[in-house]
Amino acid sequence: MPSNSQSTNSNQLPSYSARGRFYRGSFFLWKKIFSLFWYYKFVRLFLSSKSREERELEFYKSLGFECRDFFLKMGGVYVKLGQYFASLSHLFPESFTEPLQDLQDRVPPHPFSEIKERFKKEFGKEIAQVFPDISEAPLASASIAQVHSATFKGEKVAVKILYPGIEDIIEKDLKAVRKFLKRINRFLVTFDFKIVHKEIAKLVGRETDLRLEAESMDRMARYFAEEPDYVFPKLFPEWSGKSVLTAQFIEGKRITQAGTLKKGQAKSRPVDLLIRAYILMIFEYRFYHADPHPGNMIYTPDEKLCFIDFGAVGEIPPSQALALRKIILCAMTKDYPALVEALDELGLISKKADREKLEEVVRYSMEKLSKFLSDTDSFKNIKFEQIHTPEDLKFLKEINSSLRGLLRMIQLPTALVPLERVLGLLVGITANLDPYRTVLDYGEKPFKGLVFQGENQWQKVLVQEGGIWGQAVSLPGELLQAVKNLNRGKQAYKLPDLEQHTKKMYSLGHQIISAAFILFGIHYGTDRLDKGIETQAMVAYGVSVFFGILLALSVIKNKFSSKRNRQ
Repeated sequence: MPSNSQSTNSNQLPSYSARGRFYRGSFFLWKKIFSLFWYYKFVRLFLSSKSREERELEFYKSLGFECRDFFLKMGGVYVKLGQYFASLSHLFPESFTEPLQDLQDRVPPHPFSEIKERFKKEFGKEIAQVFPDISEAPLASASIAQVHSATFKGEKVAVKILYPGIEDIIEKDLKAVRKFLKRINRFLVTFDFKIVHKEIAKLVGRETDLRLEAESMDRMARYFAEEPDYVFPKLFPEWSGKSVLTAQFIEGKRITQAGTLKKGQAKSRPVDLLIRAYILMIFEYRFYHADPHPGNMIYTPDEKLCFIDFGAVGEIPPSQALALRKIILCAMTKDYPALVEALDELGLISKKADREKLEEVVRYSMEKLSKFLSDTDSFKNIKFEQIHTPEDLKFLKEINSSLRGLLRMIQLPTALVPLERVLGLLVGITANLDPYRTVLDYGEKPFKGLVFQGENQWQKVLVQEGGIWGQAVSLPGELLQAVKNLNRGKQAYKLPDLEQHTKKMYSLGHQIISAAFILFGIHYGTDRLDKGIETQAMVAYGVSVFFGILLALSVIKNKFSSKRNRQ
């Protein structure tokens, strides 16, 4: 096992140049890619199944410690990246993600002298004058700031203070990230890397202004004011500013320390609260906490959930919230064409995409997901081979497509990148606390509850019965799909008896109209002739003759048509 001394000795953020950070990141990345390639393409082939399991455990454990130490050494944005990996326990082996947990709130702290200096620069006062009993040992140290406990007006508070010079470190990180994105755009996947970089810079840069975090925390607390199961720290604005944030101290433990369920146990309350909170944030308030790693969520002794660290938040326009809701409703009813339309409304489908082919891909993916959810016993440490199977390539071949072609049809708008990251973190936390259920199992009930609140009756019908992947209406699946196809003009139905009857009724209608014009013409012509107006009388008689001919032709046509049908 690698030594973890590196993670505890250095209390200083690195001062590499932008170019130096890029080269160090590139070297580390390619070194790890090569080690993975070497293990899976060569070493693994010569191991027995038992020794392979032991070797993989040691391999990923070593990789986890190396990545942790590298991220800690680089600091800044790299720590954020490590925090994200640490929450993906549903994809990566636990032996890899466990060392990365140190990145959540146990980043090596800065000397307290630097923290005092930053506080004085913000308020022009010594920190001991304001908080005489402030603890020099931090409660938590993260990627851009650390938190110290103190007492203010008889109440325990948490004082968050940015690291000195963190803005320069982040600027260097972002320059390195831009170069990474540029090379990925050139050699791997074509995308607008400038827009992506701009979004990342906006997200990370926002965290260096704690006034914005205070506003976000206050806004979220107002939204959840009527929700008794959620707690948000009270702010102390007199000692909060751009680089300092003072808030009420909330007692509790990280959400991932609430305990992992065993098979057969009832649902996890922490996960239940977490998923319900995000259903409300995304679909009701359209404003969400964009960094839900375990260190930012406190499970209190009275079984409530507290969100802290609102440096990263996201907002969802009404149109996107509606499209997201439509996606879930269409998934429930297996309405794949409408699901593709909703994905398009959300901006996930490129303009050049083949809609019919994409519909087949969506159908295959949803049916595979449904089967995967029903067949999988535990959702923790899912292996890559369980998700991507040879059947996937066979399916793509059948529809005359490829993985590369499929990727060209799909795009991820930069505005949705934070939301995608949130989903990944929620899936990881759920798998960690309840390996036997998914986010869907926890999200179904609160989503239905939200739809039932003031929504139209059609949406209520869509979620009446069955599970999240079950058929939501009572029509048989084939008939339901046929009705949908008919409604979209993709399918036509011919009923010979009904068509014949319709034709007869159509002809009869014409004959009745013709007879009416004949009678009217004779009556009107006779009346005009009695009054000596011969010209109008002749016109009326002419109309009667014309419609008489049409009536005769219609009768003859129907007679011959009936003979053909009998034959």
